[in-house]
Amino acid sequence: MTARSFDNRFDPQICSQCRGLCCQGHPGVWVDPTRFLFAFDLPRPVSVKDLQRMLPHEVILRNIDAVAIPAPRKLEDGCVFLESAAGCRLPINKRPGQCIALVPSIDTLIDEEIHCHLQPEGSTLTAIRNWQRFWAGL
Repeated sequence: MTARSFDNRFDPQICSQCRGLCCQGHPGVWVDPTRFLFAFDLPRPVSVKDLQRMLPHEVILRNIDAVAIPAPRKLEDGCVFLESAAGCRLPINKRPGQCIALVPSIDTLIDEEIHCHLQPEGSTLTAIRNWQRFWAGL
């Protein structure tokens, strides 16, 4: 899977108006291992511990169904990359796959509750499968 395989539904107007409600809930994960490594210019790790040592300070490995998957750190007020006025400070090509696969909903603005949804290629299940294959291939 490449960054182009996501149908990027990023809508800066909706995202800026919602004040990062989705990002305050929990940070999304990087769905595609190759895209993650390329985004942060990291070499292919030889183990989970190796990747752990290489991660930028703002990124952690989340254990989801016993699979190590990179995700932004979560702070008290949400994703570490969330800036109050500007939204996400990461450029699109570095954002987690789940974040760029998120389809915004105007209902989020109306209800002030998250009504956005993920496309299947950005789902947690897809991330788990991609990272399982990645770790198995080491």
